[in-house]
Amino acid sequence: MSGGPGSEELDGALVVAPDPERARVALSRVGEDPEARALLMSPEVLPAATRLLGYSSAAADFLVAHPDEVHALADLAPRSRAALEEESRRDAESYALEDALRRFRRRAMMRIAARDLLGADSLESIVGEISDVASVCLARAAAETAPDGGFAVIGLGKLGGAELNYSSDVDLLFVHDGSGPERQQQMESGAARLIRSLSEPTSEGIALRVDPALRPGGRGGALSRSLEGTLAYYEEEAATWERQAMIKARPVAGDRALGDAFMAGVAPSVYPDELAPAAIEEVRQTKVRLEEYIRARGKASIEVKRGRGGIRDVEFAVQLLQLVHGRRDERLREPNTLAALTVLAAEGYVAEDDAEQLAEAYRFLRTLEHRLQIVRDLQTHDLPTDPATLRVLARSLGMDGPESLTAEFERQTSLVRGLHEQLFYRPLLEAFAGAAASRSGLDRVPTEELLGSLGFRQPDAAYGSLEELVDPSLRMGKVLAHVFPVIAPVLALSADPDAALRRFQRIIGSVAADSRLADDMARDPSSVRRLAHVAGASSFATDLLVAEPDRVRAVAMEEPEGSATRLVSVVAAYSARELDAPGVGRSLADIADDVIAGALEAASPAIPFAVMGFGKLGAHELNFASDLDVMFVYEGEGGEDLRRAREIAEAVLVGIRAAGWEPDADLRPEGRNGPLARSLTSYLEYWQRWAETWEFQALLRTRAIAGDEGLGRRFESNAADLAYPEVLPVERAAEILRMRGRIESERVKPADARRFHFKLGHGGLADVQFAVEVSLMRHGGRLPEVRARGTLEAIEALAAAHVLEDGAAHALARAFVFLTEVKNASEMDRRIPAEALPASPEEQTALARRLGYEEYPRQSFLEDYLRITQRSRRAMERVFAEVEEFDEGPTV
Repeated sequence: MSGGPGSEELDGALVVAPDPERARVALSRVGEDPEARALLMSPEVLPAATRLLGYSSAAADFLVAHPDEVHALADLAPRSRAALEEESRRDAESYALEDALRRFRRRAMMRIAARDLLGADSLESIVGEISDVASVCLARAAAETAPDGGFAVIGLGKLGGAELNYSSDVDLLFVHDGSGPERQQQMESGAARLIRSLSEPTSEGIALRVDPALRPGGRGGALSRSLEGTLAYYEEEAATWERQAMIKARPVAGDRALGDAFMAGVAPSVYPDELAPAAIEEVRQTKVRLEEYIRARGKASIEVKRGRGGIRDVEFAVQLLQLVHGRRDERLREPNTLAALTVLAAEGYVAEDDAEQLAEAYRFLRTLEHRLQIVRDLQTHDLPTDPATLRVLARSLGMDGPESLTAEFERQTSLVRGLHEQLFYRPLLEAFAGAAASRSGLDRVPTEELLGSLGFRQPDAAYGSLEELVDPSLRMGKVLAHVFPVIAPVLALSADPDAALRRFQRIIGSVAADSRLADDMARDPSSVRRLAHVAGASSFATDLLVAEPDRVRAVAMEEPEGSATRLVSVVAAYSARELDAPGVGRSLADIADDVIAGALEAASPAIPFAVMGFGKLGAHELNFASDLDVMFVYEGEGGEDLRRAREIAEAVLVGIRAAGWEPDADLRPEGRNGPLARSLTSYLEYWQRWAETWEFQALLRTRAIAGDEGLGRRFESNAADLAYPEVLPVERAAEILRMRGRIESERVKPADARRFHFKLGHGGLADVQFAVEVSLMRHGGRLPEVRARGTLEAIEALAAAHVLEDGAAHALARAFVFLTEVKNASEMDRRIPAEALPASPEEQTALARRLGYEEYPRQSFLEDYLRITQRSRRAMERVFAEVEEFDEGPTV
């Protein structure tokens, strides 16, 4: 077509089409009809036609089938509901009902899409007209299939909110007047005819995807119910999510008076006088089940609708605030998301800047969703991964290319996820600071209700604690009021919000009079967040801070000195997700190293003496309640040197305990019955003559901690020679496997408990440890590059050397990190050693929340736990199966 009349204008229009070649082909197809070609090439139609046909294959197919419909592109002005009804009436005069509805809907949607792609209208106008098109279709169908009246069509979801997508399902509820079996059958038949007239495919496709599954009783319930029966259901039987769905309900077709009667009657069920905290939790669980479904499908970062920071996050936040506050404030009972957000901001429930940013993000995400659906008129919400398709999508949005689109999508979804939390906590700030209390209408009752919805089980006590914390008579109180949005989410998302708040109150109470610290906190709000994380995570860390208030300043301002303060700082960083499990292990080991070094220095050794670390200490993998496995080595001869060495070792043990750690020297030769300290010569003699296999395993992770450096290095070197044989005999590998089984069967009882014993049980940390250690002992003699004390470092080195299969390596590494997180989270509160999951559902939920499972935590955590440990056990079994297959070599 570019060679014909008006080719310059055509080429200019094609340049700005999302896909110029697609537009050229589509114009040729539609332009085979002379009249359609002439209209397409006209100046008033060409710009819209090239944008539309250069993007939407659905529009091109429609115009190829009906070239006479090109005239619709000549007038893209928005239509009112009345104008759309008149257009639909004219179609009904020309075609049978089914064809009339489909022609009308496809023409109208093509016209709206063209206007949308030109960027000529707002999102609100676009979704409003799409919703009006659907409502007109429903009204026309209702008039034809249920002509006797007494029948109301209630729109839910996006139709109820007048915010439909191009390819949305239309969620409907049918209500009729009258009662009795005959009336019931008549109305159900009418509803069924209405659905068929819209949803059954014909040569023209479908008019609407009608979904009546949100009706009382779901898909198994009656298709229509009497007004009285429907209201009784919502009052007496409906689940919380069903009542939540009514937030977006509105009459869209049929008997308007009946529809209005339903809306008035259902309102008390949607917005009851008393809303139990369990109801809010049910809403949260519904959403998290959806999130888990999307996450399991690997779409959390690409799904515009249900992914992290997507459209549903905005809608959920707005609806939850409506549920909490709409019971007392009828102005909030607005079905449209953007309109509801505007009211929430106007009435003081949401900060205006937060509302504006959230609305901007919502408009971007909805527009992006529309672009995805315009192409083929299909329900899709996933960003494409193909670069060429992503480039066309970006051009349709007026962006330079895929990189710009991806960056903007990540920016907007991150913003939504952050604001999602702030929406709930900003009203608390205003309630307690008092700055907007009179304007917003917030008082104690709704504020306590909001606290309850955020997880505080004693909202009245929480209100009192927060009110005391932000006491304006104290400088500290004024500062806390200012930084309230920083601390409230931390406390509310902790394992036990009520306990966290009480502990935070204790910490602040210990320094309430320190105005200098208050000023520092005002300059650095993150300092308050660190203290909130400590309070939310740990009783023992809180006790350490309260016992010595100077530690509060040190932790808050990140100036920790002394092992106790440094240990609390690790708690704060870990609970804030600033440290991962390996980071915790390294940080705690560094603190322990300094404690041991200080204890040895205080003992003033008069002979060459070194402290060797084993196990988790040696590997830099300590947990919060880990013992410090140590051995003591000295250089000397005779009884006098042995006596001195024993006294030094005893003094070191006392010093370690005084610093708040528990040393364990029982890994030494002969255990508790053997000398506390030995010369290096004595160690070598023991290892070569009497050591058992498990003792050679222990040598894999030995590390010099403090004392004589040369002596420590010699100890490490000799230990490595023994830990890494040239060839691992089969009988020794078999002994290691038998030992693993014996530990599990003898130390974890009953057998059913092995599934949830994360240290010694099925797929637990011991499985990871034994699989890695037998691999190191098998290959480390001939491959020095695989030698590593740390578990993750060893797995990575073994995989890189191709002596550990990639799948097994991944499963073992994943299990080690996950189960170490479980152990840390289990021990972080009271610093008591933990080896198994707690038995009670409440404690399991608390543990899951500590691990970052924010919503529906227990089930999600247990599903992950079982999946990860099962894979870990299979990986361990594969490792030992490979060991059993290799040929026996010479013994060591």
